[in-house]
Amino acid sequence: MKKKRIKENRSLAPAMSLVLTSTLLLSLLLPDRSFSATENRSLARSASVSFPALEDGTTGQELNTWFTDQFPGRNLFFHLNYLVRKSTGQKEIKDVFLGKGALLANPEAEKNDNVSATIIALNHFASLSGLPCYVMVSPSAATIQPHKLPFDAPVRDVTPTLNTLARRLKNPVNVDAQMPLTEHNQEYIFYRTDHHWTSKGAGQAAKALLAAMDIQIDLNEFEMMPVSRNFQGTLASKTGSVGLKDTIELSVSKHNPNYLVTWADGTKTSSIYNKAALDTKDKYQVFLGANQAKICIDTDADSSRSLLLFKDSYANSMVQYLLPYFSSITIVDPRYYDQDLDLVLGSDLFTDIAFVYSYDTFATISSLKDLLNDWNTAHSAASNPKPGGE
Repeated sequence: MKKKRIKENRSLAPAMSLVLTSTLLLSLLLPDRSFSATENRSLARSASVSFPALEDGTTGQELNTWFTDQFPGRNLFFHLNYLVRKSTGQKEIKDVFLGKGALLANPEAEKNDNVSATIIALNHFASLSGLPCYVMVSPSAATIQPHKLPFDAPVRDVTPTLNTLARRLKNPVNVDAQMPLTEHNQEYIFYRTDHHWTSKGAGQAAKALLAAMDIQIDLNEFEMMPVSRNFQGTLASKTGSVGLKDTIELSVSKHNPNYLVTWADGTKTSSIYNKAALDTKDKYQVFLGANQAKICIDTDADSSRSLLLFKDSYANSMVQYLLPYFSSITIVDPRYYDQDLDLVLGSDLFTDIAFVYSYDTFATISSLKDLLNDWNTAHSAASNPKPGGE
């Protein structure tokens, strides 16, 4: 038996060498792909070939990445890897839980005390601006829909952080997104393959935000219009999931005002929807298109209120619910906005300022804090000049 096993092992090595050599030759002969639609990311296409790169191992590392990315049949193996892990009871892949009919991202751990620093910046900004400010930070599906998680999944608890936010915000009004979403957690309020909320989830969040502003919204006045039934989002791209797809719906008010959108590049359209995105991998971009630094929407709504909205991509699908209630909506994404904030604040007589974020962005990315702190510092100095005019 032992001799037979040794013989099998000896024959296995040449076979594996043949497979790897054939695969390498195929990788060299086949044209490199620059992008993987399945994984929604760019692929490595070359390596640095120079004496320093060879000496420090950079070339070897880049060749390994290239071979991995350009491996023939990569998509097939990517999906097979998911099926094997799922069938063997594995709970997660790359911090994404393999749930019951859904993929759910584990909330990210806070970075560099970002929440506390952003709360301080928000309090200071609200005090200096003198305008009503509203802050909504939304947990993801892993928090709102725990019944979809695998048994005993090690989910990070975001509730203490959200409680801190509610307790420490002073002038800004903290708008609770967790409760209204949890009340509807048996409904289709989060995508199964993506980290965003659906239009239905965004509607519940918009209702809570507008209620804090003393604006009553009737969600029955909005008509759901399915525009895609084969959306596979960021979580599908991370895990290689098979068989899960989502429906994207637009939500249009029966009393929608006419409006004009001015995009970051200066172009103007009469729709907030980017229908061309429905023919791409990232179909969520149907809501306001790709992330942009600044978008301005002027409406003919019967309203004297004007909104300045700071946001991440979660708010993209919420804007459709806000249109009937404001004469103008100016949208700023601090992750991409690198100009003086006074250029925005001086562009309109805003009556309301809202901050709408996913928990992950609020806890890990400092762009909002940095943008507000720059403005706060400048205006604190202006309101407290040094003696003698120095």
